[in-house]
Amino acid sequence: MDTKDILQAADSTKRLVQNEEYYKYIFKKTEKIVSVVFYILHNVEASPRDASHIADIEEAARAAHNAILESLETRTHVAEDVIRASAHALIALESKLRVAHLSGLIAPDVMHVLSNEIDSVLRGMNKFLRSANAFDDTDYQIMGSFSENSGPERRRVRKQQPSGNTLSAGEGARPAANSTSALDRRERIKTVLEAKGQANIKDIAAIITDCSEKTIQRELNAMIEDNVVKRHGERRWSTYSLF
Repeated sequence: MDTKDILQAADSTKRLVQNEEYYKYIFKKTEKIVSVVFYILHNVEASPRDASHIADIEEAARAAHNAILESLETRTHVAEDVIRASAHALIALESKLRVAHLSGLIAPDVMHVLSNEIDSVLRGMNKFLRSANAFDDTDYQIMGSFSENSGPERRRVRKQQPSGNTLSAGEGARPAANSTSALDRRERIKTVLEAKGQANIKDIAAIITDCSEKTIQRELNAMIEDNVVKRHGERRWSTYSLF
């Protein structure tokens, strides 16, 4: 066994909580999605008839959070089942959100942001399993069995999106075309500001996780010039709100 094999064997015995890539780009992003879902549910104007939708979403959000928490204690070389369970939980959450969206409880822009974030995590799970050499089949897709249930927009995005860009768009990386185009960024930033009323860049970046803070700053500056957003305060203490 050469040095590379020894290192791979040692890495495979680690728990997922010890894997920085998994913890940062899959666990933490899922945690943020669940947090945003609960924030939205607690601030949405709901009627009595929406109570069942809210209860269903809360149950699905808790299940997604519990599944991703459980995954942290799993060892890398036996991660398939627990990551698949987490993917099922996220897809179930998105399904509940879509039903609520169709009933008028979840606004279209909010649904768009949440769907993009969930899709980002699911694609990240695919990339993680491939990069961990967990499977010999390079065409393995954790979402393969769900593709028929996804909308045409999502299927088109997956064909266009290179697998290498699914987890992080760093400072020098080219942003993913499906979720970080200028128009899409604007709509997602507007959705965050509508939900929060007023937010700083870190608040926005905590929800829109596939853009860097510098990218969000540039977009906010452009939105200020277009009289879409106004700035409160100066420099690092600045917060933003919609006109």
